[in-house]
Amino acid sequence: MTDKLISLSEAVGLISNGDLLGIGGMSLYRRPMALTREIIRQGIRDLGILTFIAGLPTDLLIGSHCASQIRSCYVGFEMFGLAPNYRRASEKGELEIVEETEVTIVLGLKATLLQVPHLPTRGIRCTDVMKVRNDLKEYTCPLSGEKLVALPPIKPDVSIIHVSMADRRGNSHINGAVWLDEDLAKASGKVIVSAEKIVETEEIIRAPGRANIPHFMVDAVVRAPFGAHPTSCFPFYTYDINHIRNYLEDSKSLKGFSEYLEKYVYQTKANEEYLDLVGASTLSKILL
Repeated sequence: MTDKLISLSEAVGLISNGDLLGIGGMSLYRRPMALTREIIRQGIRDLGILTFIAGLPTDLLIGSHCASQIRSCYVGFEMFGLAPNYRRASEKGELEIVEETEVTIVLGLKATLLQVPHLPTRGIRCTDVMKVRNDLKEYTCPLSGEKLVALPPIKPDVSIIHVSMADRRGNSHINGAVWLDEDLAKASGKVIVSAEKIVETEEIIRAPGRANIPHFMVDAVVRAPFGAHPTSCFPFYTYDINHIRNYLEDSKSLKGFSEYLEKYVYQTKANEEYLDLVGASTLSKILL
């Protein structure tokens, strides 16, 4: 079978300017941060971002002028506060915001999987979402006569997903909550996986749930220990509270954000260099 294990830079080379980029994980949990930093280093531009609950990777890509569109239910850092670059860009009108709800994203991906022109819903028919989404159409069900809303398919050009472990063929296992990552992988044109560990296929087979994302859905695999830092990756480490707080403090100003980027993105050419900069003593404090 095909060996899909490649370098971080080679994997991100599969992403093109203008792609709709799906980002796996949710909020502060299991985000593909090593891949996100490499996207910024390579200067990929005009990305659309599709993610269920947006957080640090989205805010970084917006602040780095890599993203021009965002499709998400929420953008922020939970108890740590708002997303500074997202807020700046949206207030200045520099970002196209496609208002999504949980149901519009879930059913949009499902419509792609089912290869149908739309899927119906009741839940948003009388909400303000209909006022800001011209692509959502109300119609009368030919069977029941009920008024419904048709949700169009969502098909990311490429998705980046961080997993607990993967083999060289691309079989990938996620410990803990999967959220939308399985559907994201199924609906995407290309899938790039970063993994905490590269293991033999037998270890994937023995894992509870086995391969959440099987090899035939995956185009590239990257070995990336602590590849979700400063977000968490169960069962290995929790999120780095101090790093996230420092990021938010730095990002209050464009100058501070620029200094953060220079230190943690541009001056580190690989994930290993980033981890050296963060430091073993810091990483040891977030181990589970």
